[in-house]
Amino acid sequence: MAKFHYRDSPIQKQKDAFKKYLSEDEELVLAAGFSQAYIRSKFIIYLLFPGLLFAGIGLGLGWLLGLDKIWAAILAAGFWSAAAILKTMHTYHSNRYLLTTRRVIIKKGIFGVKLTTTLYDKITHLEVDQTIMDRLLLHHGSIIINTAGVTKGEIILKYVDYPLELKNLLERLINREREQFGLRSSPLQAVEGEIIS
Repeated sequence: MAKFHYRDSPIQKQKDAFKKYLSEDEELVLAAGFSQAYIRSKFIIYLLFPGLLFAGIGLGLGWLLGLDKIWAAILAAGFWSAAAILKTMHTYHSNRYLLTTRRVIIKKGIFGVKLTTTLYDKITHLEVDQTIMDRLLLHHGSIIINTAGVTKGEIILKYVDYPLELKNLLERLINREREQFGLRSSPLQAVEGEIIS
């Protein structure tokens, strides 16, 4: 039996955190973000920069304070890891993808927030972009959402875990929305393990 990675409903903490981005007549179905593999790779990059920069600052500060070499090295290691961890956490929390009962929302930023949304009935088709390394080793990829309209024709959910499963869930939400408004003639069948509220 196949394992579905997007079968859990959002926890109450997620519902509360993203409630302000939803309209009154919609509910949060899924809150996702960058894949775990992508976040781990960013952490390694952030250890190099800004991590090494802050390690140098920690060493300099230890020297200015007249600390022993061991304590200066510990201070530098603390600055180094703290810089990488904080930058990684910022990357994770400032890029969120929300699937609701009516639309897709891309939220970028923590303090200053930029939202990009598209209603399900405006989506014309979905594409998955996944290299062989993404598919076999990292299990992530990008979903390209093509929309009808005069302005930008697509929005992209980058570096999502198991993009084929997320695409299937998104298609089911789109079909449900279209069926609800009479734009689809065949009945919607439930697939075991997928979340549809």
